[in-house]
Amino acid sequence: MSGTSQSSGTSNEGGLSQSGGAWNTLDVRVDGRVGWLRFNRPEQRNGVTTEMAVEMYGALTGLAARDDLVVLVLTGAGSTFCPGADLRSARADPDAVRTLPAAETYHSARLLRELPAVTIAAVNGACAGAGFAWAAACDLRVASSAARFATAFVNIGLPGELGLAWTLPRIVGAERARELMFLSPKLDAEQAREYGLVSRVWPAERFHAELGALVDGLAARRPETLRLMKQSLLDGERLGFGDYLTAETARYLALFTGAGASEIAAGLAGAWARTVGGHAHGR
Repeated sequence: MSGTSQSSGTSNEGGLSQSGGAWNTLDVRVDGRVGWLRFNRPEQRNGVTTEMAVEMYGALTGLAARDDLVVLVLTGAGSTFCPGADLRSARADPDAVRTLPAAETYHSARLLRELPAVTIAAVNGACAGAGFAWAAACDLRVASSAARFATAFVNIGLPGELGLAWTLPRIVGAERARELMFLSPKLDAEQAREYGLVSRVWPAERFHAELGALVDGLAARRPETLRLMKQSLLDGERLGFGDYLTAETARYLALFTGAGASEIAAGLAGAWARTVGGHAHGR
């Protein structure tokens, strides 16, 4: 995450600006249950600077503390997602490349992965380097037909960052992860779907409408269900099967004794009526 400028020190209460105006390189907004985190340097194609890396960590720290967030969308302003480091600025000021953010800043990828909300990387254009790594840290990845992908680190003499060598094999498998890291092929959106890197590709002209429908559908789900489901998926990555079952069962049983027990019971009864009951009457 080589960068070319330092954070301005702009104050952000709780790490989040409701209006999105307090950040220099990001646009961060929350609308009801949905958060939007946009790379916001469209004139530089959303290239990453040290300032952006610092702001990503700060914004995600604030978003992780919110209990009203159900979905977080990571995307880019303009026609680009995030192509990695701002190499043009780095060429203009080579000494700035040595100005790196604090080590904790690289944990922005962990914050994305462990955020209680469901995270969606909505890749609307070029996605490479740090942008690729942040996308890989999300729960879901969807793409515009205009999107293009490459890990790109090997091309600039770097081994990778932001946990990409950890997340990528879990997405596409070990062999393809090695191909993508060592050879850095350039993939279009359909190739990325074939690799398993993204789950959906939409025509560029319908991208925002399709993304909105996906987000609205998730946001309408019971928030606790999604949070517990995500926690189970995270536990599945780090616990042995016995310990996982213990943790999963405790969460599952707590649903039927907690404040939302009556809501769950009503939902189960409704589902029964719509499925089994409906079939019993030949509908």
